[in-house]
Formats: sequence, C-alpha cells, structure tokens
Amino acid sequence: MDTCLHKYFVYNEELRSSCDFNAESTNRTGLVYEVVRVLKGVPLFLEDHIQRLKNSAEAASITLPVSEKFLVQSFKALILNNQVSEGNIKCVVGNRSANRLYYAAWFLSHVYPAAELYKSGVVVGLLNEERNNPEAKVWRADFQQRIQQQKLDQQVFELLLTPNERLTEGTKSNVFLIKKQGVFTAPSSQVLGGITRTKVLEIAKNIGIEIIEQNLAIADLMDAEAVFLTGTSPKILPVASVAGFSKKFVVDHPVLQQFIANYDAMIETYVKSHL
Repeated sequence: MDTCLHKYFVYNEELRSSCDFNAESTNRTGLVYEVVRVLKGVPLFLEDHIQRLKNSAEAASITLPVSEKFLVQSFKALILNNQVSEGNIKCVVGNRSANRLYYAAWFLSHVYPAAELYKSGVVVGLLNEERNNPEAKVWRADFQQRIQQQKLDQQVFELLLTPNERLTEGTKSNVFLIKKQGVFTAPSSQVLGGITRTKVLEIAKNIGIEIIEQNLAIADLMDAEAVFLTGTSPKILPVASVAGFSKKFVVDHPVLQQFIANYDAMIETYVKSHL
C-alpha cells in the first residue's frame, strides 16, 4: 500500500489533511495512474505525463474526471502547501462519482538509485509476465504484490518481463540494449510508453544514433554489450548483470554514457525554463 507523505493530499477537488488519506481507495484496482518526479519544485515533463494519463484513461475507457488545468494546479498546490521541492507525486483517476474517489494526488515514498549505482550498474531479474493493455497505466494490486515479492526473492533492483521468452520491458521501467549492430528496444505497441523512454528516443534522433524497435528475446539480452533501464525515478540507469546468469554488461559503455549526459542536460534545461 502507498503511504501519503507530508501534510496534505488532493482528494477529488479538495486539498485535505494527510490524516484522512485512505490507501485502500487510492490503490483500487482499475484506476489509471501517473508518477511524476519533482525537482527544485518543478514537476518534470508534466505535459508529457498529463498526455500519457489522458491516453491511459482513454485506453481504459475512463472519462478524464478533471481538466488538464486542474491537474497542473493540483500538482502546484501539493508542492506549495507541503513546501516540498523534491520527491515523487502520484495521481490516480477513475470515472467521476459523487460518492467515490475519482481523482487523488499525493507525495508518496520514493527510492532514487544511489549515485554509486550509476557507476556500478544494477542487477535485474526475469519474470515470465506480460503487462495487460500496455497502452494504459492501470493499477493492478495483485500484479504489484507479485512483483514486490519476486524482487525480494531474487534480490534484484528491477524485474524484466519475459513472456514466452520474449523481452518487453521492466515492471516499472523500459529497457534498451546496446549491441554491435545498434541500440534496440521493444516496439512501442508492446510496452508502456515511458516518458523517459520517449526522451531517450528524442536524444537519439538529436545526436544521430538510430534506435531499432523490434521484437526482442532473452537471447538478445544475453548478446548485448550494454543494457540500461529508463524510468521516472531511475532516469537512465545502467544494468550490470542478470540474476542467475554469468553475463556481465559494460556499465561505462560510451553510447550509454552519452545518453545519460544528454538526459541530465535535458532535465536541467527543463527545470530552468519552469522555475
């Protein structure tokens, strides 16, 4: 269950005390959600997150219950009233109902990778699961419980989904492979359209690196020179190895480091322009 940090959260269209937060209602299966990172008081790439929330709601047959303007205002209200400049905000939406939660937003607990992990890389595991309806970011309580237990059992940072020996994405991230033939990732139709993933595709175009979207398998993973994850909290994070396999990936691969440097610069530019 999520926890609500700090003094206030948004419930429907009201700012409420965190004492009134009900984790069971905000973690109801079927709600569409987004998690946005806040840096220096700025919600990073908020426009992209709102667009993905709209896309997810449409894919899940949910009528967006609040306006885009209200979404922006709710994030600003949380940052200002809680006097918090860094963290993660989660928002959930469902179909509007007079007697039930249809929108909520709050600061939730987050884990950002330690600086050392960007140098040493992380260990990931494999999970024979597939995201239902990858176009919609829908909360599935049973799935979340399973992946948390699997992470503990395998003692890994992240799990890569490998349904029927295919490689698609991470449970909370997208994955890219750097091979001699180029940079590869699963087709957009097979994965959740991660905001950081989209930024990596933009960076690749800007710096003249082709990213090939194609069906991937576990064998492709083991054939890669370097592997990295992308996500709201980890940003661009190198993978060192896969639990249970002897294969080691090149963490300081020059192409990977080029993506990291450009993404950090993109974040800095965005924050400066929204202060």
